[in-house]
Formats: sequence, C-alpha cells, structure tokens
Amino acid sequence: MSTRTFGFSLGERVLPRPLLRPRRGARTALATMIALGVAVPIAAGVLTLPVQSVKIAGEFVRVSRADIERVVEPLLARSLVGVDLDALRRAALEVPGVRDVTVRRTWPDSLEIRVVERVAIARWADGGYLEIDGTHFAPSGDAAPADMLPVLAGPEGSHQRVLDLHVALERLLLPLGMALAGTELTRRGVLYASLHDGPRLVMRSDAVDSSVESYARTLAKIAEHRLHEMERVDFRYPTGFAVRMRTNRTGSEVKE
Repeated sequence: MSTRTFGFSLGERVLPRPLLRPRRGARTALATMIALGVAVPIAAGVLTLPVQSVKIAGEFVRVSRADIERVVEPLLARSLVGVDLDALRRAALEVPGVRDVTVRRTWPDSLEIRVVERVAIARWADGGYLEIDGTHFAPSGDAAPADMLPVLAGPEGSHQRVLDLHVALERLLLPLGMALAGTELTRRGVLYASLHDGPRLVMRSDAVDSSVESYARTLAKIAEHRLHEMERVDFRYPTGFAVRMRTNRTGSEVKE
C-alpha cells in the first residue's frame, strides 16, 4: 500500500507552539472526548488549527493519485474542524475507477483519505468494464484493465444479468477445459458463449443448468482436440445439439 503526504499553504499565521505540537497523550484524550461528544472546555485555537497535511492511501494501480489530489484540494477549509468530510468523500468518488473512499480527521492537523479502486472482471462490448457486483464503470485515461478480460454484451441495463449468466456458464464449462472468451445475451433471451480457440455455443438464457453441462460434457468427450474446427454448437435441442464445422460449413446433429 502506498501513502503520500502533501501540505497546503493555508496562511502565514504562526500558531502558538503549545497548540502546534500538543503532547501525544493530550491529543489522544482530546480526540476521544470529541468522538464521544463529551462537553469539555477547549481553547478556541484548537478548533481553528489549519490542515497541515493530507495523507492519501490506497493501492493505486489504475486510478490516478493526481486526480484525487485535484478534487480534494479545493474543498480543504482553513481549519481541520471546518472540513466537510462528506463533501471530500463525494468528490473523490466521482473520480473514474474509484469504488469507495473513507475520510477521517487525524488530530490535531491532518486528514487521511483511503481510496479503494474498482476491480474489473469483464469488459462490456459497448464500452467500459464490469465489477463482480455488475457495476458498470469507465476507467480514467489510459488506465484500462488488460484486454485479456472476457467481453460481455447485452441489452441496455442487463449488465448484472449477463455477468451472472457468464459466471454460471464458467462454472459449468471451465472444469471441462472450455475457457470462455465472451458472453452475449440478445433481447429474445438467446445466449451466445464464445470459447477461446473454439466454437460459439448457443443456448436459451433460461436453460443454463445441468442440461447445458451434460451437452458440454458430451461435446468435450466426442470432440476432444477438434473444438477449434467447430464454428458453432447449438444447445437449443431437447435431445441433443447441432454442430457447424468451420471447414465445410455443414451442419450435423449429435445425439447423446
């Protein structure tokens, strides 16, 4: 985890030394009492201490730290107490690729901002990426995830549905040596699953169950090293599936 501290010039007033560097014990007690809402007499100067540093922490892989600094700086008030933590959090959440943000005061004069990046598990065909919870997002600048991610597609607003179908298919097919390169859902409920170096599987989206696994298992047994010769395999038959080869483009039905 990386942490960066940067300061801001918030005026030329020199703080009295006891307020600028309170003892650690007093600082901890003060923070505890404020957190508990205890009414205590506090010197007015403590409540007007300026922000001396902002610590930004997180696993910065695809999110730009500079973008976080850019949106944070204009929202820093002259005093630590005057900083609107919710506004800081909302501003940081607007940075593309940011999933979550926590902001807290560190008495007497610091802020700590922790950033959690979004983690893409699939690429959406019309642009952007998907997280494991189906959230659709666009990374900032050239900080895009690797192109090896599976490509998913579907009607507007179907991100979660397509991702769920893709994950379900992956659980069925991966143990059979069939790696998914992408999944597409049509408006009519037809599901297309593309295999790496293999055919395109066609099935009903409401039938991704044991029958698909059974057909795929049979396909893996009879085809074995010939999957790359197939262009399309249609699982929408009640008693078997149809295969279209890449070479002669002819169709043949294979029974269980």
